[in-house]
Amino acid sequence: MSWKFGGVYIKPGFENPEEALRFLGIDKRFTYETIKFSDAVAGTFIETAIGSINGVTLVHDNLLPYNNSYEADTFTDADFNMRELSKNSEIISFFLDSITESYGLNHFKNGQRCRRYSFMNRNLIMKEGNFTKGKKRSEEDNMLHWLQEFTGISFNELLNNESLKMYLFTETGF
Repeated sequence: MSWKFGGVYIKPGFENPEEALRFLGIDKRFTYETIKFSDAVAGTFIETAIGSINGVTLVHDNLLPYNNSYEADTFTDADFNMRELSKNSEIISFFLDSITESYGLNHFKNGQRCRRYSFMNRNLIMKEGNFTKGKKRSEEDNMLHWLQEFTGISFNELLNNESLKMYLFTETGF
C-alpha cells in the first residue's frame, strides 16, 4: 500500500491535545470532531489531528515535518525549536511519501538532534545517528519500524486501534 503522511511524535505525551499544539507553537483551533488514526494517515488528509497512546502524543499534519531540514549540516528555525523543546521531551519529526519513494526522519532528544535520515527519489541523502539494523527492509518498512520503536506500537496496530481518537484541528476551527 502507498502512504503519504507526516507529523511529529512527542514523549512523554500530553493529556490535552491543545497543550501539544501550544508546545509546538501551532495556532489551530479544535473542530469538535474526532477521526480514526487511519484517516489521519490518508494521503488526502489536510488538517491537523492529535491523539495520544502509551504516553506518546501523535501529531499528524502533512506539512509540519517539511519545516525541518533533512540535509547534512543544515538547521531550520523548526530544527532549532525542536532542539529546545527536546530538552524536556523526546521528539521525532517525519514524513513518508511512498509514491515518490521519499522519506525523512529527525529525532531530537536532550536538546540535540540525535538521528537524521532522508531518502529522496530512490537515493539515500542522509543517515546519521544510531538506527537499528536488522533484516533488509524497504525504506518504507524502515520508516514504519522506526516509528514503532518510538511509540512502542506497530503501525498496523495503530491503524486497527478503534479506541485511538485523533482530535481534529484546522485554521478556523468550529
